[in-house]
Amino acid sequence: MTRSPATGALRHVTDDLLAEVYLAPRPAEVPLADRLGGPAPWSDSFAAAPEETARAVEAGLVAVAHATPHLDPCDLAPERLPEGRARTHLTGLRDLWRDLGALPGPLHIWRHVLQSSAVEALEPLPLAGSDCPFATPAETALAKTLRAHHGRSDAPEPAPLTAEETALRHLQEHLGRQSDPIAPDESVTCHGLRDPREEAEFAAALSRAMLEDGKVDHPAEIGLLAPDEPAYALALPEAFDRVGLPLSGLPAEAAQRDVTGELLSLLLVLLCGPAPRTALASLYVSPGMPWPPRIGRKMAREVIDGGRSRTASDLTGSARDLLDALRPCVTPEQLFARLGAVARAAPEADLHSRIAALKTVTTDHIDWPLLRRVAAPRPIPAEGHDRFVEGVSLFAEAALPWRPVRQLIVLGMAGRHWPRLPGSDPFFTEGEIAAIRESGLHLQGRQQKLARGLELFRRQLASASQGLTLLVPALDLRGDRQTPSTGLALISHMLGAKAPADLVGDLRKTPPADWPVSLTYPEPVPLGGAPELPVDGAIHIQRGLGTPDRPDHDLLALRQNPEGEPLPHSPSRLETLIVSPLAWLLDELGAKERVWAPETLDVMILGTLMHQVLEDVFPAGAPLPDDDALAGRVPGVLDAAIRRHAAWLTDSAWVTERASLLREAREVCTAWAGFLRTTGAKVLHNEIELAGDHGGLLLHGKADCVLELPDGRILVVDHKRSSAVGRRNRMARGWDLQVALYRAMLKRPTDKTALTRLVSDGTQVVTAYHMLRDGTVLSDAEGADVPRVERTGDDASVNAMDHLAQVLAEVGAGTVRLNHAGDAARFEKERGIKPYALENPLVAAFALPAPPAEEDTE
Repeated sequence: MTRSPATGALRHVTDDLLAEVYLAPRPAEVPLADRLGGPAPWSDSFAAAPEETARAVEAGLVAVAHATPHLDPCDLAPERLPEGRARTHLTGLRDLWRDLGALPGPLHIWRHVLQSSAVEALEPLPLAGSDCPFATPAETALAKTLRAHHGRSDAPEPAPLTAEETALRHLQEHLGRQSDPIAPDESVTCHGLRDPREEAEFAAALSRAMLEDGKVDHPAEIGLLAPDEPAYALALPEAFDRVGLPLSGLPAEAAQRDVTGELLSLLLVLLCGPAPRTALASLYVSPGMPWPPRIGRKMAREVIDGGRSRTASDLTGSARDLLDALRPCVTPEQLFARLGAVARAAPEADLHSRIAALKTVTTDHIDWPLLRRVAAPRPIPAEGHDRFVEGVSLFAEAALPWRPVRQLIVLGMAGRHWPRLPGSDPFFTEGEIAAIRESGLHLQGRQQKLARGLELFRRQLASASQGLTLLVPALDLRGDRQTPSTGLALISHMLGAKAPADLVGDLRKTPPADWPVSLTYPEPVPLGGAPELPVDGAIHIQRGLGTPDRPDHDLLALRQNPEGEPLPHSPSRLETLIVSPLAWLLDELGAKERVWAPETLDVMILGTLMHQVLEDVFPAGAPLPDDDALAGRVPGVLDAAIRRHAAWLTDSAWVTERASLLREAREVCTAWAGFLRTTGAKVLHNEIELAGDHGGLLLHGKADCVLELPDGRILVVDHKRSSAVGRRNRMARGWDLQVALYRAMLKRPTDKTALTRLVSDGTQVVTAYHMLRDGTVLSDAEGADVPRVERTGDDASVNAMDHLAQVLAEVGAGTVRLNHAGDAARFEKERGIKPYALENPLVAAFALPAPPAEEDTE
């Protein structure tokens, strides 16, 4: 620290202050990554992981420079080391330093000061205080140079802040050094809290209590020492604002996102192709796009839900130009033409300078990994400090307090803080560091870094004159349990505690009357947060949108077309209705969880691919292929289906899954070809639209395949990518709904087609399921005489249709019946239904308790 000769004020000797006083030139950007490609000890590592290797080499170079007294590569003497890895790597660092000519970060300023004379300083900087025994050689040389230029401060050294022999004074003098334990007293208190957010709230309440109780006269007499982590940076200003206390020492400019880097990284993903839908959705909601944020959010929801956005397809002007440019590129010319089009369409995104940086590293081909590294977002760190007299003082974790206080509150006394534990050196092993130190170069290892961190913590504690409060979070914000910090373990030992837990007072085990802060209990949540449900399990809903011909309680008319007519219902929606009316209602309202997740090879995608393969391998009206033709046709058809429905599967990362899909497709097609040969059936249609009426309820759906049997009957087939066990069980119990609804749409169609005309002329319709996993074809009594069709019972839908009629009457009258807690297991056991609708967490939250088991009456 330096003391002003004119005012006597103390201030830290910062890098910015040195640069201003000695007019240090702005350090040039050190192109470190560009200098690491040549022969060097780390060449193989750089070829495998260039970004990680560059960071490790930079850290090694800075550490070695700190160990030199003149910040000159001539101070390094690797020849003093025996042959081995330490010698070759130290030699490599010396050669790299000479090649660079400049050092990264503040070391460039330090070297300028070391090479300057006293007359070049614009103002005096007399140093206050004594030398630090834990300083690096470079720091020691810098302090020696400043004293030679400006001398020592003539003002007397400040007296120790804590005058009495208290526990706090003991810690201030002996932390990190050998000492006898001392009995704890009121000068040091330690409280256990839940997590960093509760720590911030407690620190704010405690500061307010100190002012009200007269422990301090002004907010400036309270200091906060908090870890340099986002959890505290966000929570502390909010907590102190709630209690009406200003915080002095917050960053003048808060940390900011690198929005341009984020956008450019997204563009590279999209232009490389095939891109995940999450990348496109992220682009839609990015700042600076040529559409309103509301439209961007809508497009993002649409692409996450269905893979594409109808809203995006209707955009015009610059928005259309931007979206048209998002096509995969194969040449640098294509890439930069399309990036330029995006930059022109979205001028607020300020992409031009970042695109120019990509051009400088691009040759005659596109190196996508390199471009992604260059474009990677780099968050803009917080800058400056907004310090003023009146507020509670906020001190940084890695710096000395900038003013004395009476009461100091230290947050985050758990995990790797206080002191921040040094990690392993990324460049040298501890054994190599020991050998280098023996050779005369005082390179710091973990032991020296830990001792330095403890000394910094001791000097931070020395800023308090009356009291110290330590706050210990049990958990981090992820809910992971934290262990006491090294500093807390040392403090508890110095105060005579056997373990840190003996020193920490858990507030939740303390009566509220004994708390050091005032507290307000929140009102208890009724029923513990559970909803109040009707005893009979029926919710009655009035829509408030009724007309004379359509009552306002008819929930079947929630979804309507632009003309105000009710939209038809699909069999899958009605299957949800008979399982859970509430799940059906939420689906009708569009009230569902919207999870942003990349594409995955789930059941839906697998089913879609297999359906498309069957449709293309066995087209309508085409002769049945023989085994050789079938084997040759399947791979190309599968590739086309993947490009159409799941282009992301073409990436090399999915090669194993594609091979598995090809095996499955061949097995499915071979089994289906065998069924068609055995039955003599002809394919009339694939993926045919059906629409009809069931008791006044409009229906619509798709039949996967329509076959004509040799006797003239029509076999309507629904392909299911599963085995026959579950479907057979459901059909045998009469709880399969789809077969009956397909028949209803064919017998009572709302659209006349060639197929419906055949049915109206008296052609018999048989409905069946083709189970792709084992090749089984299931039907009820109507298909019993069809070869290779397994009969599951007389009527596969009798119970399902009866229950559907009951539920339709209820929801048509505005009544929604809730589920019970045990319905999932009961439906599987009694109906053979896998109730996926009950997996909705909202349905589970509004479920009634399981009814009591019926007693045995025998």
